[in-house]
Amino acid sequence: ELTEFYSERLAKNRLSIQVVCADKTPFVVLMNRGKLTQVIDNLVLNSEYWLKEDIAQNRQQSGVIIFEIVRPFVRIYDDGSGIDPSVEHAIFEPFISAKAKGRGLGLFIVKQLLDSEGCSVGLLPERNKRRRMFKFQIDLRGALHE
Repeated sequence: ELTEFYSERLAKNRLSIQVVCADKTPFVVLMNRGKLTQVIDNLVLNSEYWLKEDIAQNRQQSGVIIFEIVRPFVRIYDDGSGIDPSVEHAIFEPFISAKAKGRGLGLFIVKQLLDSEGCSVGLLPERNKRRRMFKFQIDLRGALHE
């Protein structure tokens, strides 16, 4: 369902989605569907924006947005340039953006929505080939239904 939702729009921009389920054990999250959808959408829109920038600047020919599911975490990242080091430590603060016309509210909203459900989001310390952070991790422990 996730890949179907984004695939047509992304394909027009030479982008695709890959879902990796490292742990095949199903789990249930009790959370407002709209909030979770907004969280995922904000992260995908950021990836899409920066991948399109990389393609326009000829840094790469295409891009992949990856969803890695490892209970109770969802990691969302892409094969693009990564997070600008000037903002990596304040990326979830309001009005912080590396986009030319960004408002700097998308990731702040992601954090607020997850916090309101007892969950969290962070930027993992792992660095990509350009030595930039790039991997967001959503911690859903606060909304797990055991």
